[in-house]
Amino acid sequence: MIKTRPVLPADLFDQALSKASLTEEEEAFIEFVRYTGVIDELILRKGLSLPAKPPALCRLSDICEKIGAIIPDHFSAAMEWSAEQSEDKIAWKGNLICNIAFNSDGIELSPNAGTTLYHTYVVHQELFIGLGF
Repeated sequence: MIKTRPVLPADLFDQALSKASLTEEEEAFIEFVRYTGVIDELILRKGLSLPAKPPALCRLSDICEKIGAIIPDHFSAAMEWSAEQSEDKIAWKGNLICNIAFNSDGIELSPNAGTTLYHTYVVHQELFIGLGF
């Protein structure tokens, strides 16, 4: 049985975001991700002018952990769901805000699948702000 992704309404996410004691750089990072919608390591590094180390996706994971500390029940449910999505049963904290993207054939967009140079992620629909709604 496939468990559905736990959904956190955008207003509750925004409340958690404001309480997470993020730096201005971390807030800008999350806003960039939410505005862009589809991300990978290169998009994040170039769009945010980040150095290669630490990897941008590690930064995203760390920021999501800070936000998750404010909403522990949802974060726990999201991490359980995240582990279920992984072949290795390992949760990725970035799944709080986004998930691996798939092509029209249902194949993930990743180097492992031979479809892209970088793992490609899409922001959860309810957290996407790129269209200004």
